[in-house]
Order: sequence, then C-alpha cells, then structure tokens
Amino acid sequence: MSSTRRVTIIGGGLAGLATANALVSRGFAVDVFESAPMLGEIGAGINISFQAVKALNAIGIGEKAVAVARQPSGIFTRDMQTGEKLYVNDMAAGAARFGAPYCVFHRADLLNVLAGGLDPASIHLGHRLIGMRDHDGGATLRFANGAVHEADILIAADGVRSVVRQVLYGDDHPTYTGQMVWRALLNAGDVPEEVLEPTGHIQWTGPGCHVLGYYLRNKEVINIVTQSDTEDWVDEGWSTPGDPDAMRASFPDPEPRLKTLLAAVTKCSKWGLFTRPLTDNWGRGRIQLIGDAAHAMLPNAGQGAGQAFEDAYTLARWLEAEADDPEEAFRNFRRVRIPRVHGIQKVSFANARFKHLRDRDARKALLDSPKGEKRVNNLEWVWGYEPAEGWNKDPQVPQIEGY
Repeated sequence: MSSTRRVTIIGGGLAGLATANALVSRGFAVDVFESAPMLGEIGAGINISFQAVKALNAIGIGEKAVAVARQPSGIFTRDMQTGEKLYVNDMAAGAARFGAPYCVFHRADLLNVLAGGLDPASIHLGHRLIGMRDHDGGATLRFANGAVHEADILIAADGVRSVVRQVLYGDDHPTYTGQMVWRALLNAGDVPEEVLEPTGHIQWTGPGCHVLGYYLRNKEVINIVTQSDTEDWVDEGWSTPGDPDAMRASFPDPEPRLKTLLAAVTKCSKWGLFTRPLTDNWGRGRIQLIGDAAHAMLPNAGQGAGQAFEDAYTLARWLEAEADDPEEAFRNFRRVRIPRVHGIQKVSFANARFKHLRDRDARKALLDSPKGEKRVNNLEWVWGYEPAEGWNKDPQVPQIEGY
C-alpha cells in the first residue's frame, strides 16, 4: 500500500516541496534532499495562474498559499516608449470564470508554506547530489557531504541543470536562448503609486524586450522582472549581481512611469534564459523527472511553477493508483503530462516573439486584429484545466500557431 512506500525527492524548490506535500497527502513517506544549507529567499516574485492554484488546492495547501499571496485585478500592458494601453488581462474576471484566483507571491513566502506542510525531519539540507547509479530496484545516490542514500522510487526536481537528468541522458545540456532577465526588488514606498496604476501589475512591451512591475506582500514590495533579447552570453543563475545602470540602459527611451520605476533600482541581479528542445526524456524505470528538470521553459506564459504544481499532483495520484508498480505509474504520468506541457512550452516560445516585435506599428496592427486577440487570450485552454479531474485523462491541447 502507498502508506508503506517511501519516495526520495532530489531538490527542495517549489517543484520538489509541492511534490512532497502531494505524496504525503496520499499516504506516502518522503525524503527531500536539497543542496542549499537552508530553504531561503531565492528569487523574488512568482505568478501562479488559476489552474495551478487549483492544483495546490487539490494537494491540500491552497488555502494557506492564497493567504500569503496578492491577487491582482489584472495585468495591464503598455507600450514601453509611449505608455499607450495595449491590452489588459482581466484576472478578476478570470478568477470568477475559472473558480480560483490568480496569485502573485514572494517566492520565499510560497516556499515557507510548502515547507510548513512537511515534517522537518524529512527535509535533508546541505545534500548536493554528485553521483547516481540507477538499477532495477531504484537508484543509489551519492552526495558531496559523503552521504549515500538508496532510493526505491526517485523523483528528480533538481532544476534546469539536473544532475539526475545528466546521468540518465548524458550531456543533454540546456541551451542559451539569446535572452536575459534582470530582476530587482524595491520598497513600494520609494515608488509613486501612479507608476503601477491602474492594477498594480503592469507590463511594458518594446522592441526586443519587456518589463513587468508589480506589488508583493500586501503592496509592501515591488517586484521588477525584465526580459531582453541580447547577443551577449549571460550565465544561468538566480543571483548573479547586476549593474543597475546597465539594467536601465537595456530599455532606451522609456515612457515616464517606467523611467521612474527603473530609476528607483539600486540593486539588481541578472541571468540568462536556458531551455532545451521539446523532449520525451522525462525519466525511466523507477526514476521520474519533474519541473524544470523535465521541461524547462521560457517564462513568457507564466507557467514554470504552475506546471511543476500540476506535475506534483498528477504524479502523486498515479503513484497512489499504481501503488504496486511505480514504473507503470511513471509511464502513465508521462502519457498525460507530456502533450500538455509541450503545448505550453510552444506557447511560451510564441509569446516571446509576440511581445518582442521590433516594429511598433506592426505590433499594434497585430493586437488590433482578430489574430492579436487570439494571441492575448492564448492561455484560456491552460487556465481552464481541472487538475483534480484531469490527472488520469489525455489532455486536450490545441494547435499552437507557428508549430
């Protein structure tokens, strides 16, 4: 029975901790191994869409998560140079339609909720995986601190540079996309409120780039995250220090509100965006990859964490349903998850091209056309998904334009 099964999870980030919660809720015991010495404040803001909140609800931690979130009424998009309104995603209407809120979190707050649902003794910090040998009975894991662990069932949630993935598939390295991200956190009191009016969650799009600014923590903090096309190589990583002046120079001739927002930045970080081609290489035998380890994607659909949460719930349900055959559980997990995730990865690529059109007139003409309206609303099929009902069903995925 599932209550006697013990599952090993590599990675104590959002994907790993959500999966641990989902498994514990289904009667499994878990061991989570995390390389960092503590579960700390990694990154900053994170967006969780309607269906991902439903996945957290199904896991049993949705209420606690929503309690530490902000729920924006909408995402208001402006032209970066003129400030002109381009379009609005009405998140309040979406919450009513889809039956769950759209939430934005400080990542540390969400991590705390996820960790709080677990026995602290099940989370093993300071364990950096350096080697793995897979075999019929699972896998033998070796850590940098000298520890060795035998895993009967192994879940790899160790990110875009997954050690487990490399052992299984060799030099299957993620590739640099030619895009980079700047990120900064500001005290909200340092920025005039009109900068983020009318919704408190503003996106500016321009030639080859876009900027998001939005409130976190009951409007105490402003998160800034940007994305730019660049010919320069930028390393992958959450905390590479950046130069605020270089950040500002990435967005020439910004409209006054955006200029005011960027002028308030005194400290920032940067990293390159990496992805890999769509692949079915998500695991084998008693080893299953999830989250970025399986399906790293660009952030242009806001679904990186959301898809990890869908993974977490679906995986736990299949391991419960196939309690005596984890290999069959993993095969079924991949059958229902891979087509949906591949569709979302395609949307993420398509949205990057759409947001970064260099010809302003062409961008406006596209937005004003039926094709543009379709592009703005191209996540309806993602948001309308019901994790608690769809975990064992083949997903309905539309044809993604351009693929």
